[in-house]
Amino acid sequence: MTEQPQQLSTKSASDGTDLPERREPRKKRLFGIFGSRRAEKRAGSGSSEVAVPAGASDRSDMSGGKTSTADGRKSDAATPDKPASDRAVADKAVTDETKVDKAAADDTKADEPGAGKAEPSVDKSPTGPSGSETPGDEKAAKTEVKVALDEDAKDPAKASADEDAKDAPEVSGGEDGKGTEEGGKERRKRTKLPETRPPGVPPDPWSAFTAIAPEKPPGRIRRGLRAIGRRFVHEYALTIYLSVIFAAGLSWPTLRDPLHTLPQDLGDPTRQAWQVSWLGHVLQTNPIKIWQTNAYFPTTDTLAYGDSLLGYAPAGLLGTGPEAAVLRYNILFVLAHALLLFGAYALVRQLGARPIGAAVAAAAFAYAPWRLAQEGHLNIVSAGAIPLALALLARGHGWSLRYRFRPTRRRSGWAALGWLVATWQLSLGFALGVAFAYVLGAVLVFLLFAVPIRRLVQRRGEKRRLAAQRKEEPEAKTDAEPKAEPETKAGPEAKAAGPEAKAKPEAKTDAEAKTDAEAKAGPEAKAEPEAKTKQDKAEQGRAEQGKVAPGIKAEPATKADPDKPAQDKAAQDKEAQDKEAPDGKAEPATKTDPDKPEQDKAAQDKETPDAKAEPATKTDPGKPEQDKAEQDKKKLDEGKPGNKQRARSAEKKPRRKSRAVLGWRLLLADFLGVLLFVGVGAVLAIPYLRVPDSATRSHDIELFSPPLRSLLIGPAESRIWGAAHATPRASLHSAAEMSLLPGFVLYALALAGLLFSIWRWRQRLFLVLGLAAAVILTLGTNFFGGRWTYLPLFGHLPASFEQWVPGRLTLWTTLLLAILAAGAVDDFVRRAMHLAAQRTPPWPGPWMRLAMLMPLVLVVLEGWSTTAHPGVPAQPAALRTVGGPMLVLPTDAITDQTVQLWTTSRYQQVTNGGGNVAVTRQKELRQAVAAFPDLASIQYLRTIGVGTVLLIRSEVAGTPWEQAGDLPVDTLGITREDLPDAVVFRLG
Repeated sequence: MTEQPQQLSTKSASDGTDLPERREPRKKRLFGIFGSRRAEKRAGSGSSEVAVPAGASDRSDMSGGKTSTADGRKSDAATPDKPASDRAVADKAVTDETKVDKAAADDTKADEPGAGKAEPSVDKSPTGPSGSETPGDEKAAKTEVKVALDEDAKDPAKASADEDAKDAPEVSGGEDGKGTEEGGKERRKRTKLPETRPPGVPPDPWSAFTAIAPEKPPGRIRRGLRAIGRRFVHEYALTIYLSVIFAAGLSWPTLRDPLHTLPQDLGDPTRQAWQVSWLGHVLQTNPIKIWQTNAYFPTTDTLAYGDSLLGYAPAGLLGTGPEAAVLRYNILFVLAHALLLFGAYALVRQLGARPIGAAVAAAAFAYAPWRLAQEGHLNIVSAGAIPLALALLARGHGWSLRYRFRPTRRRSGWAALGWLVATWQLSLGFALGVAFAYVLGAVLVFLLFAVPIRRLVQRRGEKRRLAAQRKEEPEAKTDAEPKAEPETKAGPEAKAAGPEAKAKPEAKTDAEAKTDAEAKAGPEAKAEPEAKTKQDKAEQGRAEQGKVAPGIKAEPATKADPDKPAQDKAAQDKEAQDKEAPDGKAEPATKTDPDKPEQDKAAQDKETPDAKAEPATKTDPGKPEQDKAEQDKKKLDEGKPGNKQRARSAEKKPRRKSRAVLGWRLLLADFLGVLLFVGVGAVLAIPYLRVPDSATRSHDIELFSPPLRSLLIGPAESRIWGAAHATPRASLHSAAEMSLLPGFVLYALALAGLLFSIWRWRQRLFLVLGLAAAVILTLGTNFFGGRWTYLPLFGHLPASFEQWVPGRLTLWTTLLLAILAAGAVDDFVRRAMHLAAQRTPPWPGPWMRLAMLMPLVLVVLEGWSTTAHPGVPAQPAALRTVGGPMLVLPTDAITDQTVQLWTTSRYQQVTNGGGNVAVTRQKELRQAVAAFPDLASIQYLRTIGVGTVLLIRSEVAGTPWEQAGDLPVDTLGITREDLPDAVVFRLG
């Protein structure tokens, strides 16, 4: 800011000439006790002026307007090498000296008749003409400065006003005699600069650099793209990416030639590739015939001859032909492994583990060595929806193994999604779906018992809290009585005493006096818990309970706080008038605690539910009066019907907090989810129940029940344990179904999880019990014959449900071991992070990071596979032209499944078909046509409705039909057509 020029007064020198009066240098206010460096520098620069003779400083102005101070003496405040306290004392001394000189000059002018003659003023200052001061005066000046600084520190507004007054330049008197009163004591105020440029002035060129255009808010498309972008970098989105990458890498040969190779063998993979293709074809042509496939002619419900894989039906809509079927199968195979990894990660994360622990558990579950022997069964590999559904259900119910049940995290949408995923898993097949249904049933039974028990515990807890509250209310009332006495009616003595007497408390106890002393010490002392009195604790407890004990009145808000400085007199008078009610009593509803800041009105209403709500138009007596137009507008708005209804709804009591454990939305989602799951399972079970049962089902269960040592034997497809376990694996009846090693690294981590873990001891105990139950069920009939374990649960189901292989239940053994291992790894990571926090810098070093990732590396390394990927035989051209019903020769359990894949071009009806369900029927067929072409076989084929036999020349070597294409058929009543790659026999 620019300062306006000041007028210079003149002084008379000894020779009669007029000399310009020298201005006194501006004094800067010292900020705080230790002063300001900028003020010191300015004071130091101002003290370098040339000294004026001592006599000239005592001369008065020729006009009689003003007497100047002794500028010739160098001020101690302007000396930069002196301490701040000495400079403050010197400034005070100079100010006192100036006042005394001015007073002496005024007395002299009043006594003398001639005011025009300038006379030297008598120096009556305490410092004397030499500028020195006595020790006693210096001590008094220091005391005054200290008091002034304390007052400035207490009153910020006053300090800022003094600072502005000191910064403003003095107004000197001119020839016209216009000067300020008291010898220039008042200072001229600085003029405020205009905020806008005057009209007609050209614009400021610098405004182009300072103007910042407001940022345009993003539109809907932009916001949508940002939201989508955030979803792509979410933790679970990153988990999906990594799951797909790991699945593609650990099953790498699968995607190397996905059009012509299949994993493990050409048995079940070719049949299941045909199943998915058939589902897509029948959905496009005739969905009603979905269970009546083109294979196994002339039998019905042939899709139920194995797990249906109905959940993959949408994938069958893409592409036609054998190559498309193989490509589709390979993609589903990789995605199934990715779903295994993602589902297990989501479940363990929901249970409460950290990302590293969840990653180890997911890798151990998805790439356990025993799974390598099941790579040829897509229905067994497709188990990732089981842990994913459990994770979604747990998330929807707000349950976690580590944090237990949290009602605030209930989400019915997640629960509904969990039931949908569970239903989708059931639609893939009953080989794993039956055990999954049992697990969900156990969860529902647990909820049926757990919810009432929790509700009972809640009621007992509420009763205890209410009893404790009733017990504390009389004590709180007794403690608060001395301070909560209502004010009596004001008498004439009280009115005469003024508002200060009204605001003053009557008496203070020792505790209150101690509280006031601590309050004066500063806000830090007030914040300490030890400074709270017994009454404050009682009032705080009542505030937390949402009500005030009966018989205790709240203090009015206008009561003066004894710990605060005195207010302005006018404001105190107004508050005193507002505080007095018509009957002379103070309003108890607006009183606040003098030791605490004023509470919000809504909080006061909440604490005093008995008080009546004030009308919306009533003004606050402690605030300035509202505008009349605004009040009229509020009255008009209240007169409207809609606003009246909203006002009544606002005055209603707050809604009571829900005490339901699950809530009606979650109960509805569970009810509908259970109906959907059970309904879909019942509909899918109908064709499986119509399939003829196998007479050897009980024998098969006993034959495929693994021994206990099978849990320590790795499959042949394991790169780590395949060759090492060749000898013990040879002792097993079915090595593919009995090599059930979950992983030695997983065993070690789970054992460590029993000793130290993030799970509690009780939770670990439940996990161990569940693990024992899973192992017992996995052993089948090898555990006391399975009379009380496996057979009651799975032995009564038909063979079409594929429950004759108990070893597949090792899935649940692996999952429970993975959860125990995640607890150990997570606890190790927690300890490592705590140790790293004590380092400098506070984050893990490279070796510690490697140690935390080592369990994950070992688990993945143990799941490294050597699964073969044989090539799929090319489709004969005849299968793209010849129609059915027909029989394709040669026929056996393996080649029939390849024939099923070849029929995906036209889906003609064939009698060929593989699998374990229709073994008896297919054996009868092969025995009947073993001597084809002859009269018996031709008659049998005509009986079942077959009119064409196709002989594939490239596949007949070493089979009973190796010479069938060269035998004469004229005497058999059939015709033969030779094609480049096949021979077609038409039976007529």
